[in-house]
Amino acid sequence: MTAALLDVEEKVATAVREQLGGAVEEVKAERKGRISIVVRKETARDVAAWLHEMGFDHTVAVAGIDRLAEKRIEVIYFVSSFSRDDFKHIVLSLKVNLDRDNPSLQTLTPIWESANFFEREAYEMFGVNFEGHPNLQKLLLQDNWDGPPPLRKDFKIPEMA
Repeated sequence: MTAALLDVEEKVATAVREQLGGAVEEVKAERKGRISIVVRKETARDVAAWLHEMGFDHTVAVAGIDRLAEKRIEVIYFVSSFSRDDFKHIVLSLKVNLDRDNPSLQTLTPIWESANFFEREAYEMFGVNFEGHPNLQKLLLQDNWDGPPPLRKDFKIPEMA
């Protein structure tokens, strides 16, 4: 069964390479149940739409990583499938690297509505602007928070008065 599952990951990775070619920077079947795709921000929405059509129909999570030394913010969409039994054990990571000084990316909520709250969290915690998001407002922080994104590595906790 393990080999069969790995075969599915390799088939997905191969299909991505063949169908999307230049739209992706890197594709890896990392291990059983895990596939990783790195894309440029200009191609993220097209790649997401293709993955959705393939059967990756929802986001499990969206994460941000502050790569301070590299001056970039990495946004990772973790997607899976309810609609395809052969994909139900796979979590695919769609990774996009953004300029840390102006992290901006087209929202993927038109493709995966389940990304809505996750993108709001990444906006709030890492300062990523999701262009075209239907409701890009604070989700977790207090309404009066006007400080920098608190999960950035250079964030300093304000002194208490």
